[in-house]
Amino acid sequence: MTLLWGGAAIIALEVVVLIAVLWLFGVFERSYVLDVNQAEIGVRQILSDPINGYGANDVSSVRCNGGVDPKVKRGNSFMCEVTVNGAPRQVQVVFRDDAGTYEVDGPR
Repeated sequence: MTLLWGGAAIIALEVVVLIAVLWLFGVFERSYVLDVNQAEIGVRQILSDPINGYGANDVSSVRCNGGVDPKVKRGNSFMCEVTVNGAPRQVQVVFRDDAGTYEVDGPR
């Protein structure tokens, strides 16, 4: 009977150690990503909006983060390659919170 309890204790300890190691490597961390296609639509709208955006007349292309969904985390940023009025420009997008709210900088 003591052998059974000893074996159970060892297994329980191994499980605790395994969980601790997985937690250390961020396996249990929630990570959200922003759909890059939706981000591109949002960036285009913000660049084009004359009231709440930058009022760009002709935004012909928007490609953000190399087509990869960016990880949502406050302070993280990604770049978008845009064409505004026929000229290639870059736009920086910065996450303002961990919920995915982002801010679009003006074209450079």
